[in-house]
Amino acid sequence: MSYPIFPDKQALQPIVTAEQMLEFRRGQGGLKGLQAPQGVVLCLYNGVMRHFGWKYPSRHVSSFQCDLYLLHRPAGKVAVAGNFGMGAPAVVALAEQLIAWGTKRLAILSLAGALQPDLEPGSIIVGNRAMRDEGTSYHYLPPAEYVQAGRVLPGAISQALSRRGLPHVYGAVWSTDGAYRETREEADYFQGQGVQAVDMESAGLFALGQVKGVETVSLLLAGQNLASPRRVTPGGTYPLHQRFKLLLKLLLEVLSES
Repeated sequence: MSYPIFPDKQALQPIVTAEQMLEFRRGQGGLKGLQAPQGVVLCLYNGVMRHFGWKYPSRHVSSFQCDLYLLHRPAGKVAVAGNFGMGAPAVVALAEQLIAWGTKRLAILSLAGALQPDLEPGSIIVGNRAMRDEGTSYHYLPPAEYVQAGRVLPGAISQALSRRGLPHVYGAVWSTDGAYRETREEADYFQGQGVQAVDMESAGLFALGQVKGVETVSLLLAGQNLASPRRVTPGGTYPLHQRFKLLLKLLLEVLSES
C-alpha cells in the first residue's frame, strides 16, 4: 500500500486552508491590530516557555492554539511559540497559520536524541535536512528519503554559533512519529548514514517550508545519546536549561537579521 493512501495528493487543493482559519479568528476579534512577526522560534522545550512573559519583554497573543509571544525588541520582528504539543502534525499546523499570517522564517528549538558517539548530552546540532520517517511531510511533498531545510537559515545559525565560539555539528536529522518505537536497528542504520540526531518535527516543517517558500531550520540540543546499547543520559537539567536560554537568544538575533 502506498502512502499517503490517495495517490499524488500533494498536487490537490485542501478543503480548509490556514488562511480561512485566520479569517475566522479575525472575525471573532483575534489578531486585531497585530502585524505578523517575520521570524518565529517554535520552542518544544517547556523550560524556556515557563514564565516566558515575565522574563522577556513581550506581548502574549491568544489567537493561536499555543502560547505566542511577540518580542518588544526588535519591535514586531520576532516571536516565540510554545506549549503547542509535540510531533510534526502539531508543529506544521501551527506553522501553516503563522505563514498564512505573514511569517517568513521558522526555527525549531528542541531536545533531540544524539545518534553519533561523540555527541554528548548538551551538544548542539544544526539540522540542514531531515530523513522522512514520519507521515506529515508526505502530505506536502512526493515520497523521498529526505527533505532539505531552508537555503539561508542553517548556514546563518552555524556562522552565529561559530562567532560565539560554540562548538556544533551541522547535518541531517532523522524525523520519526514513533517516540517509543525507535529501535536499535534503526539507530545503528541512521548512525551509519551519518545522521546526527533523531527528532519528531524537522521533516514536516522542512517540507512545509519548501512548499510555501519560507526559510526553515532546526536547532537541537542533545538530551541523551542513543549511539550505543547503553544510553547516555544528561547528568542534570540545569546545564541544559542554561544552554537552551543561550540558543534562544542566538536564534532571536539571527531571525531578526536574516
